[in-house]
Amino acid sequence: MGEFINGECLEEMKKLPDNSIDFIFTSPPYADQVKDYGITGKNVKIKPSKFDDWFLPRAKEMYRILKPTGSFVLNINDKLDGKYQSLFVFKLVILLSENVGFHLVRDYIWYNPATPPNVFSRGTMGRTKKSHEYCFWFSKSDSWTFNMDSIRKPYSSRMEELFGKLDRGTREANTRPSRHSFDLSHPWKDKGGADPGSVLTISNTSSNDTFHRLCKQFGVSHPARFPMKLVEFFVKAGTNEGDVVLDPFGGSGTTAIVAEKLGRDFKYIEINPDYCEMAKKWHRVEFHCNEVWRHNLDQFIKTVLPQCKWRLLPFAFIYDLYEAWFPTVLLYEKPQTKKVFYERLKNRLTDDAIWKIPDGYITASSDNMTLPEPLILKYNLKNWMNKDYKGDDPILICSPKLKTRYKGIVRKDNEEAEPEHTA
Repeated sequence: MGEFINGECLEEMKKLPDNSIDFIFTSPPYADQVKDYGITGKNVKIKPSKFDDWFLPRAKEMYRILKPTGSFVLNINDKLDGKYQSLFVFKLVILLSENVGFHLVRDYIWYNPATPPNVFSRGTMGRTKKSHEYCFWFSKSDSWTFNMDSIRKPYSSRMEELFGKLDRGTREANTRPSRHSFDLSHPWKDKGGADPGSVLTISNTSSNDTFHRLCKQFGVSHPARFPMKLVEFFVKAGTNEGDVVLDPFGGSGTTAIVAEKLGRDFKYIEINPDYCEMAKKWHRVEFHCNEVWRHNLDQFIKTVLPQCKWRLLPFAFIYDLYEAWFPTVLLYEKPQTKKVFYERLKNRLTDDAIWKIPDGYITASSDNMTLPEPLILKYNLKNWMNKDYKGDDPILICSPKLKTRYKGIVRKDNEEAEPEHTA
């Protein structure tokens, strides 16, 4: 399910058949900002005055490959062009309708309340900070997929009160200063939620999710992404399960991940090979996590545990060692609790030829926990360092004060020297 394509979106979309895509959600590079093409060594900086000409050929391909009932949602932001706000975004909307053939269904505002203060917040430039972006919904024809029930928001407390009320009059008796009128002559039907409107309040605050951890692990710098909830809103509204969702400027892969989570197929196109690889890694961790952690744990048991000098390895020590080790060599996995890790380790070591898991506690001694343990320093396991020692002698750093007994695993060799277990 799903396809990752590393290439220039104009050329890659030309390879797709007519009427083959159900929905397009994308956010092209911001005008006047450098688009990093990664190891290809190419950078592009598109001026606002040139943006429309650059985007239109790509929009025509989007129109061609969309199904008749398909939609295209464009997430875009404008910028200052000199002293004033540029009009290229609004010109683009008109061109998409008049030159390409799209129909503007609705203009949405994505309001990000987490937008940080910036140079405009000083009040010296005649304007406030920009805390919203646009999401323009276009259709290809007069009929398009739309699912209101999937995007309804919870009713207000006042609306909840109206359900089940008796006759309170017709529309004429219930007009309001806003000129909205409500027919309360019969009970209102509970539809499961209210119309969400066209202003979407979604904070973009993710900074330590799976994708960011992957970026840190592999040393890839990725610009700010749009939040998953923004994609969810439009994919839920504009598609059905099994539909094909395309993001021609795939970036981190957020659209692809959300599409698959919602039971849709996806096509991801991204020119930057580094970003494409990161999106693939995120997808693998997100949807094949069990396979990832099994591989990681197998490699840990095979390559790291044999390096340990201690015969008795406390579970807490193994967990700290594993957490410090696997991001340096293997694909990052989704976080797991210590309890889950212990259970997975126990299951994996059942009937193991080298390690066994005794019942209860094991008494620590110089026979099974000889000091020092070199991996403490190698992987900077601060919880196991000798906190009373302030020097730089590796032997003393790796000689922590130990408890008298631990729950953990024991190496099977020299079992006759193993101390008695205590319940």
